[in-house]
Amino acid sequence: MPRGNGLGPVGTGSGRGARGQGKMTGRGLGPSAECICPNCGAKIAHKPGIQCAQEKCPQCGTKMIRA
Repeated sequence: MPRGNGLGPVGTGSGRGARGQGKMTGRGLGPSAECICPNCGAKIAHKPGIQCAQEKCPQCGTKMIRA
């Protein structure tokens, strides 16, 4: 590294910074892991890999939305 200032040549290194910033963690579940019916308010657990809009309400048959 030139002059010991830690900058080094452009375009080298991992690009994550000194403490690994930029590293993505978590599962992407968002604020909750529930699907809710906008019509009657029924709630079901969100199933990984299946969008809430693909689920139908067990009580009234309406498409669910993410809570």
